[in-house]
Amino acid sequence: MRFMSGLLQVVFFLTVILASLVGAGLISNDLPWSDPPGMATRLMTYLSTNVAETTPDSAFPELRPRSYAAPAALMFDVARRAAEALHWELSTVEPEERKIEAVATTRVIKFKDDVTIWVEADGEERSTLFARSASRVGNVDLGANTRHIMDLFETVDIIAPVTAIVDEADVTEEARPSPETTPTESDTPSTTDDQPQE
Repeated sequence: MRFMSGLLQVVFFLTVILASLVGAGLISNDLPWSDPPGMATRLMTYLSTNVAETTPDSAFPELRPRSYAAPAALMFDVARRAAEALHWELSTVEPEERKIEAVATTRVIKFKDDVTIWVEADGEERSTLFARSASRVGNVDLGANTRHIMDLFETVDIIAPVTAIVDEADVTEEARPSPETTPTESDTPSTTDDQPQE
């Protein structure tokens, strides 16, 4: 009887610890819970997958590729600078293929996630930024990989805010970038402690 009571206590405490870690992970990733496809679908996804990837038809708005009114080579450089500003470990940088492979560290348990970033040209003055993030450990990421991709897009927008095109119909001539608005080194966020870190 004592053995069963002790076993139940151990199970209870382990359950509490696990629930605390799950809650801390979901909260720390600061995910857009109120956005489509809704909280229930988001929770189910974050508790059942360990990969996030941009696709044109994604049900998650933040996981759709981002189009830019800028040449692919420029956006590749901006993406590289964004990954560096996020303090990701860049393992591969291939300018000719416009592809970056990096390692991001999760915020709570400090797991390593593999992030792949690539840029595709849409003509001479347009390009699209894609990303994929996958956990090395476990089958559940608590939204960490989605957070990595969101951090990437947010940092790209800080470095080159005038080049983003969310919807072609919403872009006016005044909002289109001119040669004078291309990002420079002074636009790059510094890598001080107040920058977003994994």
